[in-house]
Amino acid sequence: MTTGIDASRADPTRSPGLALRMACLIASLIAAWPALYLLSYIWLSSDYLAHGYLIPLTSLGLLWLRRARIRDELATADTPALGPFVVLAAALFQSGALLAEAGTFAGIGLVATIAATVYAVGGPRLLRALALPVGFLLLMVPPPAFLQDRLLFGLKLVVIRVSVWLLQAFGYSIAATGNRIFVPGHELFVANACSGLTSIVTLMPLGIVVAYFLSHGTWRRLLIVGSIVPIAILGNMARVVITVVLVSAGGMEYAEGLVHESFGLATFAIGTVALVALARVLR
Repeated sequence: MTTGIDASRADPTRSPGLALRMACLIASLIAAWPALYLLSYIWLSSDYLAHGYLIPLTSLGLLWLRRARIRDELATADTPALGPFVVLAAALFQSGALLAEAGTFAGIGLVATIAATVYAVGGPRLLRALALPVGFLLLMVPPPAFLQDRLLFGLKLVVIRVSVWLLQAFGYSIAATGNRIFVPGHELFVANACSGLTSIVTLMPLGIVVAYFLSHGTWRRLLIVGSIVPIAILGNMARVVITVVLVSAGGMEYAEGLVHESFGLATFAIGTVALVALARVLR
């Protein structure tokens, strides 16, 4: 006499797809380690990518907040037939990038491998459920070197020109050439940290989290994320203007050391407050 109950459905541990899921998960973890090692080296050696260490932790936090939905999706998920092949293709792409020592593509390959593993384990429904935690990992990927140089140069040029124009409009006798600002009796070098790129890459993860949790609607969230660039540029313009004013009044000690470093922290703090305030207004 049969009960009409499918034993594989009654006991998930006997599901024929369980071994395949575990194999995809283990393969993904093994493939991820070398890429994470390369990325950690890039984060450590960069002036503005050190926040990369926080991205995986934040992604895990987002994953934890969605644990109930993940559990529900896994309970009813079917293993896609092409799942292992998708994981293999992503892992091969990541391995090729690692062999070429291409940090940007290795990072993209790492995120692609994780996404492919999610698809292999739970299908497209689980992948949609984890779109935010997995997509958030892209923020830890360093941009290519040629793009970094162009962004640094372009942003720094904008910050210097507008800052000098504002100061001249208020009567300050200053001039600028390249990344140098000439103040009577002093010469200031505008570092890469004042270009705005550091503020942009550090505020971007925060802005996405703020937009997701403190606002509703696609256009509101896109507006909050899009405001990061002007907020960062304005913050660094203020940083340069204040530094020039203080140096003009009190000397070069205001352009270096603890005082100058505090300007960077203040820029980030003000940017954070501005993002939260904007999210509250648009909520």
